[in-house]
Amino acid sequence: MSQDVNVEYARLRAAGAAGWGGAAATRRRDGWMQTLAWLRRHADFPPPPAHLLELGCGNGLVSALFAEQGYRVEGIEQSGDAVAWAHAAFEARGLAGTFRRGDVRAMPACSDGCFDAVIDGNCLHCLIGCDRAACLAEVRRVTKADGVFVVSTMCGEPKSATARARFDPAARCLMEDGKPTRALLEAAAIVAEVEVAGFRVVSQHVRPNSWWDHLTLLAVVA
Repeated sequence: MSQDVNVEYARLRAAGAAGWGGAAATRRRDGWMQTLAWLRRHADFPPPPAHLLELGCGNGLVSALFAEQGYRVEGIEQSGDAVAWAHAAFEARGLAGTFRRGDVRAMPACSDGCFDAVIDGNCLHCLIGCDRAACLAEVRRVTKADGVFVVSTMCGEPKSATARARFDPAARCLMEDGKPTRALLEAAAIVAEVEVAGFRVVSQHVRPNSWWDHLTLLAVVA
């Protein structure tokens, strides 16, 4: 884990930010409120008090939305500072949630088939290459036979000049200092890798924006 992640979370918490991204965190929370409403309308998405795991939970910004509606939530996150922030935020709001520092590519603390739903809290696009398959295999392992997987991820082509300048079309990644930092795959490729991992996509939609598009999909265990 990069120490910079902990440093940034500590800075954001001290500044009174809502979460990762600072000012953008509020927009992210609003987007997830819409996503949650969409999920609750879908017959395949379990009602509360279903047991949910959020991948890359950060300070619990997204998990809190589910907890408020009565879901039993857990989260896994690489930053210890973010995990501490999540616990403090939930305690301050009287919400129940369990958060742990860990790696989404290997989650030994989670038993087989223990979650009704796994939520990608904008984590999957941070995984590059074979790390994606490792994470998806773990997601399948910890999801119940009648469970679901929700993906919320960047997709498509870079649109802004800044994004295009950072994009490596061969790797389908955004680069920083010569290293890949975000996967920017086509929506169809993301659907394919989710289905290879043992899920069947039952609903999806792509939301365009000025930087790149954003894919949200709901998948059931195949």
